[in-house]
Amino acid sequence: MGALTSLPTIGIEPQPDSTLSGFEDVPAVMAPKALAAILDVTPKTLERWRDAKTGPKWLKLPGSSLIRYTRADVLAWLAECAA
Repeated sequence: MGALTSLPTIGIEPQPDSTLSGFEDVPAVMAPKALAAILDVTPKTLERWRDAKTGPKWLKLPGSSLIRYTRADVLAWLAECAA
């Protein structure tokens, strides 16, 4: 499966990630498995957070059951947790 290269097709506008440093190498769009590895949690934990409406904002890709997270949303959530 190829990398997502065109974010506007799913309605995401790139946003500056200046709120936290050290996350420049984090992909702009991540699958739950990739984000779980970055956060050192299991994909099941991310699923529980989605069900509980906690954790970072997530997107369900149109016409599929695929869940994705954007770097901007994850960084915003981390900044909120640190506040």
